[in-house]
Amino acid sequence: MKILLDTNVVLDLLMAREPFQQDALKLFSKIEKKELEGYLCATTITTIHYLMSKHSDKKRAD
Repeated sequence: MKILLDTNVVLDLLMAREPFQQDALKLFSKIEKKELEGYLCATTITTIHYLMSKHSDKKRAD
């Protein structure tokens, strides 16, 4: 099954946002095991980079 991941799902995982982190972790685990095919919109990548650099530091965001 192919799924399009919302930006917030990725941020839930990367920023350890509760109570959603565990659900995001389950999704990414299924993608890693090739049980799902995960996709991102191109703008999601730049948005995640911007928000992660604001949340932590540029090095981690990179």
